[in-house]
Amino acid sequence: MIVQNWWFTTLLKNEYKICPPLQKDINCDILIIGGGMSGVSAAAEFIDKGFKVVLIEKNILGGSSSGKSAGFLTPDSELELSQLVRRFGIKGANEIWSAPVEGIELIKKNVEKYNISCDFRIQDSLFLGIGTSGLIDVKDEMECRETVGFKNQEFYSKDGLDRILKSDGFNGAVRYSETYGINCLQYLQGMKSIFLKNGIEVYESTEVHSLNGNIAYTHAGSIQANQIIIAIDKMEDRFNKVAKEIYHAQTFLSVSEPLSDAEVSQLFPSGNEFQMWDSTLVYSYWRLIDENRILLGGGTAASTFLPNPWYNDGIIKGVHKNFKKHFGFLESLRFIQYWPGLIDTSRDLLPVLVKDEHNPNIHFIQGVVGLPWASFCGHFVANNILNSSFSEDKKYYEYFSDRRYFAFPTWMEKVVTKPILFSLNNGWAKYYQVDKKDQLKFKKNEF
Repeated sequence: MIVQNWWFTTLLKNEYKICPPLQKDINCDILIIGGGMSGVSAAAEFIDKGFKVVLIEKNILGGSSSGKSAGFLTPDSELELSQLVRRFGIKGANEIWSAPVEGIELIKKNVEKYNISCDFRIQDSLFLGIGTSGLIDVKDEMECRETVGFKNQEFYSKDGLDRILKSDGFNGAVRYSETYGINCLQYLQGMKSIFLKNGIEVYESTEVHSLNGNIAYTHAGSIQANQIIIAIDKMEDRFNKVAKEIYHAQTFLSVSEPLSDAEVSQLFPSGNEFQMWDSTLVYSYWRLIDENRILLGGGTAASTFLPNPWYNDGIIKGVHKNFKKHFGFLESLRFIQYWPGLIDTSRDLLPVLVKDEHNPNIHFIQGVVGLPWASFCGHFVANNILNSSFSEDKKYYEYFSDRRYFAFPTWMEKVVTKPILFSLNNGWAKYYQVDKKDQLKFKKNEF
């Protein structure tokens, strides 16, 4: 295996215009800093709205976390629905879950409207339970989806699972539809072409060094804007103190050599593809991508909160080994490339959407885990700029505030270090937290 992001290889299949860096001083109505899913989703809302919009990215559009991602378009991004119900009650969980659901529809709409070539494919979600506890988890998810009122799910027992997936070692699964897979790097580069055709200025290889009021300074230029949306990952404290609320989780992705048609048919007996993940603490996840390749990701508890990217192939080889225990007929399958990814996250795995406390014209989108969530957040912030009375509901500023309840406060970082602080908070939010105002509304297994 070589260390290389497979998605960059796929860019050779299409022609994309390289946008030169900013080397002058300019003015605009809207400045968007960050060309990942959040920033691009925000920019898309300003097409044909009569504003001068500038989008800048220190890499190429999609060159950071979004373009390294697995391309799962499912609301499940670290947090299952049942975990949200425990924290927020049925009503609150439904409202929060609707955010990534809308994010998925926004991406789908753009792919169809602009005919973007990005390996967009229908892939139902399949949450697979391992062991007794895993079976309980998938049953809880199934019951919770029914209680909330969703109707697009189906439960599979261990024996029933054989009808849709050739595998060993899973005790059950819950499946639901209206989810998809995507090559996000191709999608974001495709959106860049749409922006350029519609008068949005894009500058790649352009990093913001500092902000002063409504002016962003780069090495060779500056941008003065009426409104600024900051949607960057690994943000430093010098931009804003909200950076203290964000850390990262580390995962690893890999891509296989192509499967034969016979192997694909054996893998999916029903003919339906799935995007899949298991019930383990540091879960593995996989799906089929273009050319019948398997995209497989995962990690270990020890590597998840490391401060810097880890390039040793030992961790991903362990993920491969576990994968092949479940899919023995793919024992000889070789994985040709792998790459690490640092995924920004908040202390409780939900996004952070805030305005600068001194300048309400500066908006921050931070700690977004999952492409659908990022799509929604960019859309939401942009529409609040377009219409200050935008009613898609201000409640999301409350749900995603940086002042929401966290089990372990930031001052503990000085005592236990930031990686440990975030691992404690993430674990608490995922498995134990019940918000005080909702703690009487939900108890596990009471549906």
